[in-house]
Amino acid sequence: MAFTEPPEPGQARTLAELIAQLRLLKAWAGGPSYAQIAERVNRLWTAAGRPPGERTARTTVADCFKTGRARPNTDLLLAVVEVLHPDPGYVADWQHVLRVVRGRAEAATFVQAQLGLPEAVAHFTGRRAELARLAAVLGDGAGGRVAVIAGMAGVGKTGLAIQAGHELLRTGRCAGALFVNLRGFDPDPGRPPVDPAAALDSFLRLLGVPGHAIPADLAGKTRVYQERSAGRRLLVVLDNAGSEEQIRPLLPGERGGPVLVTSRLAFAGPAGATPVPLDVLSPDDALAYLRRTVGAERVDQAPAVARRITAELGRLPLALSLAALWMTAPAHRPWLLADHLERLEQRRAHLRLDNAVDASISLSYDQLAEPERRALRLLALHPGADLDAYGIAALAGTGLAEATRIVDRLVTAHLVRRGEAGRFELHDLIRAFGRARAEDEDAPAGRKAALTRLLDYYTFATATAMDQYAPRMRAYRPRVPDRGLPIPPLTDREPATAWLDAERANLIGAGVHGVPSGHAGLLSRLLFRYLQTGGYISEALVLHASAAESADPAARGHALVSLAATHSQVGRYEVATRYADEALDCLRGAGDRSGECRALGTLGAIASWNADFVRSAGFLREALTLARELRDRAGERTALTNLGFVYGRLGWYAEALEIHRKALAIDQQTGDLCDTGRTLLNIGDTHLRSGGPAQAGGYFRRATAIAEQAGDRDLHVEALLCLADASMELGRTEHARTTHECALAIAVELGSLHAAARAHTGLARALTALGDPERARPHWLAAREHHRELGLAESAEIAAGLGCSVAAGG
Repeated sequence: MAFTEPPEPGQARTLAELIAQLRLLKAWAGGPSYAQIAERVNRLWTAAGRPPGERTARTTVADCFKTGRARPNTDLLLAVVEVLHPDPGYVADWQHVLRVVRGRAEAATFVQAQLGLPEAVAHFTGRRAELARLAAVLGDGAGGRVAVIAGMAGVGKTGLAIQAGHELLRTGRCAGALFVNLRGFDPDPGRPPVDPAAALDSFLRLLGVPGHAIPADLAGKTRVYQERSAGRRLLVVLDNAGSEEQIRPLLPGERGGPVLVTSRLAFAGPAGATPVPLDVLSPDDALAYLRRTVGAERVDQAPAVARRITAELGRLPLALSLAALWMTAPAHRPWLLADHLERLEQRRAHLRLDNAVDASISLSYDQLAEPERRALRLLALHPGADLDAYGIAALAGTGLAEATRIVDRLVTAHLVRRGEAGRFELHDLIRAFGRARAEDEDAPAGRKAALTRLLDYYTFATATAMDQYAPRMRAYRPRVPDRGLPIPPLTDREPATAWLDAERANLIGAGVHGVPSGHAGLLSRLLFRYLQTGGYISEALVLHASAAESADPAARGHALVSLAATHSQVGRYEVATRYADEALDCLRGAGDRSGECRALGTLGAIASWNADFVRSAGFLREALTLARELRDRAGERTALTNLGFVYGRLGWYAEALEIHRKALAIDQQTGDLCDTGRTLLNIGDTHLRSGGPAQAGGYFRRATAIAEQAGDRDLHVEALLCLADASMELGRTEHARTTHECALAIAVELGSLHAAARAHTGLARALTALGDPERARPHWLAAREHHRELGLAESAEIAAGLGCSVAAGG
């Protein structure tokens, strides 16, 4: 095929479509091989002064042309475009489109479902036939029942679903509810349809599944979701669904509860789903709504005019509710219904709109004071999900009290919805209206300033929250200036954690939006520990990968370290090593020696987890030397601890003990109980491996006592596991069994698959030694399953244990 013009990247709306355009560009450029493209890219990068360690390879270039990858290598992909068609304007077009489609794909992961239903719609009217049909389909609370409410925008689908759901809960036919807005038809391209995997992740956390226990893949999430939903009579409301493919993984199955779907599309839904088509209100119901909201006496004095008003508003519930609020405003109460009809007709003629909803929003908008109108326009620009009064204050540039007054007026005007826990959101149609008005009425500089204030608020509040969430890591996080914006009272770990949980989707969205401004790099470093300990793998990858696009080499290097650590957390050691290598080069080039120390430590940890202890020791010795040069006591202590662990695994027990004692001296100087407990564990582990189980047990018991005193449950489960291993070595098998049982209970609560796998293995080993292979078998099986979930190979001990239990008839 011959091409006279290069393909237009702007035609692509998804990553897959953009990769298809890249393939066309390769063909347009004469079809060079991947090896030839790699050679050209390396020449380009060498001329630009990039170090030899960043050279690319044929296979890496080939990856750029593959679809189905979560994130392409942006830097390399743009270099490929440049060598295929070295026109700066053309490359800039690709850069812009790539950012747009990647941002759209990443935003699909931002969702926060809720446990329970939103408040019922005020003055709900009519829909008797639809409510009766939903009650008949879903009323017994049984699983496998699905109803799909379909209808046009503004027709009241969500209101009907919530009304029906509250009735099911009130009568006890369902015991609880999960609700999520799937954003199937949001007009804002920055709020694409929700990824089902992200919705499942949110559901599972609401159902009590810890982050570390949530599988990474969609099939695994679906399996755990159906297991947790089984037998609970839990109503699931999937609002604003865009397709059958989007909802299918979110169905709890035959053993779960009923499902209620709303959508603008009348798709067939899963097999056996009951369609509930929804039209505009009937003339009588629309009139009844006006009688309830505007006043029966006013409507009954001019029923024909009232019917014309409902017809002018298309008998759409959203349009009727906004118009009724306008008609009952104090300044408009003296008006006749005919005056309201004339005003409405004039408004639609003036706006040249065919949409009754737009006309009714305009009526409500026009009666607001300018502070409220400006706030509505700015709220429509918010890049995340819902937000609280502090976020509104940052966007509007006001104090908290004034922001609260403004949002209360917007809620009263039915232009903003008040959600749970003091949070606020916009209907998607009102958001589209607000964005259009913002583009018409606000200068670009003003819109940019508002979003910058919001990003500044999120960044400073995150820094404050993380100082409470992980105070020991404060020295490793960047300092964030206080811009004088009000933030919540984040003075203790509990409110700080609650704020981080509530704002998580917004913070990730802010990071994706804030790459050019530098906020992405700050949020990536600030949130690293929270996302890691919470098991928010997908969110971490999105945020850190966005930050890795930073123009600041130090920020980019730290983001690459965080990417490496996140990939290694789920066993992707090869990918993690590549990111860490790139980070090390980047941070050395930037002269960030503290970051270089972090990268070396991360490379050492990855090699250790991959059982490459000799390589690990090399990196950790470098990190230790650098930390001492920098007089970084915390970094020195971390390097010593990891290096001592590696020396123990290499059988260098005397050296390991010497190193651990140096780490212990630092712990005692700093007075950190938890660090002291971990160092004691490492000393005990070294004694255990060198043949001293009795001496090891003493250190493990001291670590257990410290864990209980400090309330550190991660340390507690690790200490119990070590203590049980020492008991087995000493022949105290029954004590080992009970100690492993205690460790397993804590591991399950924490959602730690690593700890649970060790506990199951230890229990199986103890029960086998006690002559009970039948009871040991379920623990061998559980250990094997956890190894598979972690991506680890099945150990020879587990395989042998399973074989023995089968041979024994277990």
